[in-house]
Amino acid sequence: MSIVNNKFPSHFKILSFECPSGLLSTSIQVIGKNSKHEPRTYEVLSDFDEDIEKAELLLKAKIKKDINRKHLIIDDGKVDFYDEHILRGRIEGAEGIPGSTNGKIFMVDGKRITIEQFIKLIQPCEGFNFKFEIFNPSDDID
Repeated sequence: MSIVNNKFPSHFKILSFECPSGLLSTSIQVIGKNSKHEPRTYEVLSDFDEDIEKAELLLKAKIKKDINRKHLIIDDGKVDFYDEHILRGRIEGAEGIPGSTNGKIFMVDGKRITIEQFIKLIQPCEGFNFKFEIFNPSDDID
């Protein structure tokens, strides 16, 4: 499956299969070896009796919605918010990733953000309130 985002097409491999909770449709972005991005992954969990084609269409819609969002500006290793003070992404392990001493990273806009970079990102927001939510990978994040 190919999806065109702001500047270049993105290709995804999609697989649907039954799991204990229902029909899981999952995808991973196919990227080149020299890409500055990390592969993005997406999931949709449907009922057992859901049509596979419909489940995969829901997954494609989720990918299209997210692939065109931009949350970060990264310039010479400095990370800043793109627009609103909102980040959407994934929490992943950071084993073997330089610059991360806490064992976890954030994947935002297909880029790795270390905990240390995240702390620098939010430093100007001291005194602000925040809402931090964790979602299941198959849930939609608005």
